[in-house]
Amino acid sequence: MPEATGFRDWWKPRLEGDLSSFSDPGSLVQLIDAGRDLHASWRMRGRVREATFTISPHAGVRVQWNGEDLAYAAFMASEQLSNLRYVATMTLQAASAPYFVPTEAEFDGGGESRGPAVELLQRLIEQPDEAATQVVMLTGGAGAGKTAVLRRLTEHYARLYLRGQTHRLLLYVNAQGRALARLHEALATELQDLKVTLTYHSVATLARLGILVPVIDGFDELLGVSGYDDAFSSLSGFLDDLDGEGCVLASARSTYYEEEFVARAGAVFGGDQARWTHFPVRVLGWSDGACKEFLDHWAGRKGLSEDRTREIGERTKRVFAGPNAILKSKPLFFTKVVDLLLERPDFRAGDDLLGELVREYLDRELKEKLLDRQSAPLLTRGQFDLLMRELAQEMWNLETRELDARSLREVAEYVAETEDIPDTAKAVVVKRMPSLAFLARNDCPGPDGRFAFEHEAFFSYFLAVAIVSQFESEDADIRIVLGRSALPEIVADRVALELGGAVRVSDGGFGPVLERLCSAGATPWLRSVQVRENAGRLSMALLQMGSVGDASGESTRVVPNIAVRNLIFPGGALRGVVFQNCTFEDVTFRRTDLTRTEFADCSARDSVLFVETRVDPATTRLVFRGLDESQFTGVRVAGDDAVTYDSSRIREALAVCGLTVPRWDFGFRQSVDPETVGLLDRLMRAYRRANPVCLQDEALRKLVSHPKWEGLKARLIEYEIVTPERRETGGKPKEFLRRRFRPDQIMAGRADGGDGHPRVRSFWRSLRPAAGDAPSGAG
Repeated sequence: MPEATGFRDWWKPRLEGDLSSFSDPGSLVQLIDAGRDLHASWRMRGRVREATFTISPHAGVRVQWNGEDLAYAAFMASEQLSNLRYVATMTLQAASAPYFVPTEAEFDGGGESRGPAVELLQRLIEQPDEAATQVVMLTGGAGAGKTAVLRRLTEHYARLYLRGQTHRLLLYVNAQGRALARLHEALATELQDLKVTLTYHSVATLARLGILVPVIDGFDELLGVSGYDDAFSSLSGFLDDLDGEGCVLASARSTYYEEEFVARAGAVFGGDQARWTHFPVRVLGWSDGACKEFLDHWAGRKGLSEDRTREIGERTKRVFAGPNAILKSKPLFFTKVVDLLLERPDFRAGDDLLGELVREYLDRELKEKLLDRQSAPLLTRGQFDLLMRELAQEMWNLETRELDARSLREVAEYVAETEDIPDTAKAVVVKRMPSLAFLARNDCPGPDGRFAFEHEAFFSYFLAVAIVSQFESEDADIRIVLGRSALPEIVADRVALELGGAVRVSDGGFGPVLERLCSAGATPWLRSVQVRENAGRLSMALLQMGSVGDASGESTRVVPNIAVRNLIFPGGALRGVVFQNCTFEDVTFRRTDLTRTEFADCSARDSVLFVETRVDPATTRLVFRGLDESQFTGVRVAGDDAVTYDSSRIREALAVCGLTVPRWDFGFRQSVDPETVGLLDRLMRAYRRANPVCLQDEALRKLVSHPKWEGLKARLIEYEIVTPERRETGGKPKEFLRRRFRPDQIMAGRADGGDGHPRVRSFWRSLRPAAGDAPSGAG
């Protein structure tokens, strides 16, 4: 908040910008001083609008508008501007309103950290934060119920808004399959689907005022196209527009993408004004009680007797036994299974529940619905499977998860031509395409609509099968399919399962597949980083084939004598994998869980990096030649989720894991005073939750009171690693430091001669003793 004396001057350009977001293209906002007031005129929807703004540091901003005296937020929400009441009405009208079972979630932030997801998210949205934009991240795997929670929350706020019980409205944005560089396109599409007059130009204005909260469902789908830096720059730009105010709620399939955002947003890629605080929330899926609640409601809707309900409940327990037990908590699988158990008394699920569900739905469509006049199937199972694969791959290639009816029919026509399907059958299939199994129409009002897979899991299944077909074709360039977007873990796991025996290490089948993945990332091009990440994710899934799924969790897979190169292992875990006599070259383990990974007698060559990896001194083994501590930027030790960048703590953890490096190898880098490195470690931890950080925060009290802090802060500012800011929060001026680089970039500068930013390298050199001084801590 600006000083009181400059309050009016601060508001003048803000008023102009806010009104411009509602103005007609090409029109200008005119502001005229009228004593202590500002008189504004602008053109909107072809008409000239006028309002008078009375600005006071004590009373805020009042607006005289159409004979009414309104608070500024109420003016922006009014019928003549954003008409948020109509947006709320259309939000409820578009809602499909399925039965909602309260889903639990947990918040890593103290206080009431666990409870119903909707209530927990509402509490986070409502808590005030005068210093920074609140970025609330909801994570959970495919089928865990994230979308249901977010839609329920959005509808809940719409009802509260229409009843006058809140001034805040949520805008749900389906971000799946859209590049983040087109975030505004995603906003525009959702608003157009609601058939409202509000445009995407005004979303940031309303969000900054706290009266609209964008809900970006599928945040991680927005990443990867044209490189992460460009993508995060776009999101940082949106946060920059919020000027440290308001709230954004987003979901992602894994914490890896959440951490990527936290590391990158607001750094050198973002604007100077972007201020944000991160609130991580994890959806927990359904408990046994939630499953029973759904089953009872479902049985009542179906009119089943108590005995019949009890019988299906017992059969459900048998389906979710063994390897499928982990899927019971995912609403997608539980709801689909109970439906099938009612229709198919003989349904038995094997170890591959998703595959069984797909086959059941596919067979039902062919035997009961997609029939000719003689009740014979119009397609074979292989043809139907090919149709769905082509559809999934078309969506992937177009970087979307939705197609219009015409595009669906074009895919059907293509498959019919390639499979020589008779014209009569072709006509029926093409016509019925929008209503086939696995597909669902979006929920926007009106006659027009787009179509998507009913659930991400079905899309992922058929996309994985399509990718497997690429591997089966020696001529296919897998870089194309790997360069589209961030590949979901469920797709990678499915590819590994479909390839199955073809990648057994014992018969040498894994080598050619791995070589193809490694070669895909060897050639530099626009999307090579994305290719390397997706190739790394597929490699992780393939490496664990045969070691996952063991109920004891103790199974292992020995992988001997392979060369791993040109890969990025993004997040996830390499559980139960033992690399034996393997070579690694130009490989990055980025936030990868190595707590149950062993490297036995392995070699590291050019550019092998470990960025914020997780290790467990009891089970991680790092017996490497050519690897030293300088190649580890941040480490998580099992039992402590916080990343440490402190070189002494990293060295201690790695030594217990078996990494032996001569003391003198640390040499020049070790000369930085350990206490100074410890202070930087604390600061980097704070930057993982917010940017900029407030030096008056209680959590940083020990940092700023340390005798060496002021000298370190001066160096950070001198080399432009951080920039100082002062602002009022709650009426009191406070000091902030904004980082200009990611935490891992800053701490990686310890390694002399690295390829980091020159300012970072110079900063670290300035912390070392002058030539001839004895290195601190040298042996």
